[in-house]
Amino acid sequence: MFRSAPSRPTPHAAESPAEPLHARRDRGQALVEFALVLLPVLLILVGIIQFGLLFGANVTLTNAAREGARAGTIHVYDRNHNKVWNDAARCGAVVEAATNAFGMLATSAPQFAVTLSGGSCPTPSGDTQTNGDVTISYCASMGDPNDPCPNAGNSATTCAPDTREGCLVRVELVYHSDIIVPLVGSFLSTDGNGRFVQRVTATMVVN
Repeated sequence: MFRSAPSRPTPHAAESPAEPLHARRDRGQALVEFALVLLPVLLILVGIIQFGLLFGANVTLTNAAREGARAGTIHVYDRNHNKVWNDAARCGAVVEAATNAFGMLATSAPQFAVTLSGGSCPTPSGDTQTNGDVTISYCASMGDPNDPCPNAGNSATTCAPDTREGCLVRVELVYHSDIIVPLVGSFLSTDGNGRFVQRVTATMVVN
């Protein structure tokens, strides 16, 4: 009688040995270290983005103030009306030129607020007019760009001509930039609503 050859067991895929304990510990440690490094890196990244937005807004506002001041210098005086009427109309031209140069910046509250009626600002009562976040002032001269215009202590700085011709017109814009990173806002001077206040000025000679 012939004996059948004993059947061989079907080979199975080799099972991987259990992962060593020290390898699992290393992976867990690497994950914790990654999480600890990721948070400060993200904060730095969003901080760079936030300051970039603020810097970009400042550049835009500076250009807008120049455009507004330029509009004030070329405004044609209407001799059918008095000085205060013309100042209000000139103010309206300044605001329109400035806001047209705002680009992506908001031109309405709460970031920027101004009041116009029929394209003009409210009637001013003197050589300095503040209309919301826009201030326009006239003076004959300034010894320094940071000097008041006009200087109340120096009558020689008062703009005499009703037409403002030959005088300096100073345009100041105020913009309330949103803070998208609260941590960054804690390092900046903000208004009551938590927005960063930016002020820019431009001064030119009225033609």
